[in-house]
Amino acid sequence: MAEAKKAGARSAKGAKGAKSPVSTHKADLVEMAAATMADALDTVDSIAEARPAPQAAALQSPLDGGPGALFSNAREQADALRQAVREAVSVSARGALEVNGKIIDALQSQSHVALDLWRTAITTTDIPQALRTQTNATRQAYETASAQWRDIAETTARWMTRSFEPLQSTLQRQGH
Repeated sequence: MAEAKKAGARSAKGAKGAKSPVSTHKADLVEMAAATMADALDTVDSIAEARPAPQAAALQSPLDGGPGALFSNAREQADALRQAVREAVSVSARGALEVNGKIIDALQSQSHVALDLWRTAITTTDIPQALRTQTNATRQAYETASAQWRDIAETTARWMTRSFEPLQSTLQRQGH
């Protein structure tokens, strides 16, 4: 996990036009999540390999390679499924960070618009001008917020679709 942080920090420092600290932090979180999931799966693998399996000897008996081949095929399918889960977790973590970033950006911009509206309303001495300003600012704030929340909804749908693609493709390959 520490290696993933160091690698992310090195790449962020060395790149021309380096990304903002927020996007660098997002990349570090994705790498940490993927590394944590990979560590957990490796632990499960090591426990499974360390445990003696009495059926393994029977499966690997020389009976025309049938049971041994069956065991090998099951192992390959399990490995493919583990890899698909790793990819799904990585894609899901990136998607979650993207959606969270968009939500934070939307909330920040909406709060700035509200503050600007109040500043304008307070500093305006002419009441009709204040009403026009408030009406225009409210309309613009509504249009901006609608566009931002629509973008967040589309990004969330894309995130969910992409998160399941590795698992779906692996299961389709194994089913055929």
